[in-house]
Amino acid sequence: MIRALCLLVITSLFLPMKGQDFVSKFMEQCSDKDSIQCQTISPKMMEKLVEVQLQQKEENNDEVSGYLLSKLKSARIITANRHCEKLFHKASQLIEKNKNRFVPLGNDSTDKKNQIFIRKHDDIIRELVMLSLAPENHIFTIINFTGEMDDEFIESLSSGKLKEN
Repeated sequence: MIRALCLLVITSLFLPMKGQDFVSKFMEQCSDKDSIQCQTISPKMMEKLVEVQLQQKEENNDEVSGYLLSKLKSARIITANRHCEKLFHKASQLIEKNKNRFVPLGNDSTDKKNQIFIRKHDDIIRELVMLSLAPENHIFTIINFTGEMDDEFIESLSSGKLKEN
C-alpha cells in the first residue's frame, strides 16, 4: 500500500511537467514529425550562454544580450519547410484552444502570418510564443521562450538593439 502511494505521488509530480510548454503540446499533436525540426536550448546551455556573455561584457550589445539570456530558462525552435500552412493553422488552433493561458502581445492584428503570444503569471511573463509563416519561402517557424521575462525584456527584444552588431 505504501509502495503504491509513493508511486502515485512520484507519478503525479512528473505528470505536470509533460507537455508543459507550447512546443511540447504542439509536437504531441503533430502526426508528420518527419517534416518538422525541433531544436531545444536547455537551461544548462542558457546558463553557459549567460556566463559567456558576462565574461565578454565589453560593449552595450553584450549587456543587452546578457540581460536577455539571464531572463530565459529555455528556448525551443520548430521549423518546417513542408505543409507549412497546415502546421501554422494547427499552431493557431492550439493557441486559440488555450486562449485562457495565452494572450496576444500587442494589438496589431494586421499581420496574420507573424503572431506573438505570451503566458503571464502576475507581472512575470512565463512563456513567449512566436508563430511565423513565410508561404513564399515555404517556411513555418515557432519560437518558444520560457523563463521569467518582464516588459523590459520584451522591449529589449523588440527594440532591435541586438541587430546593431
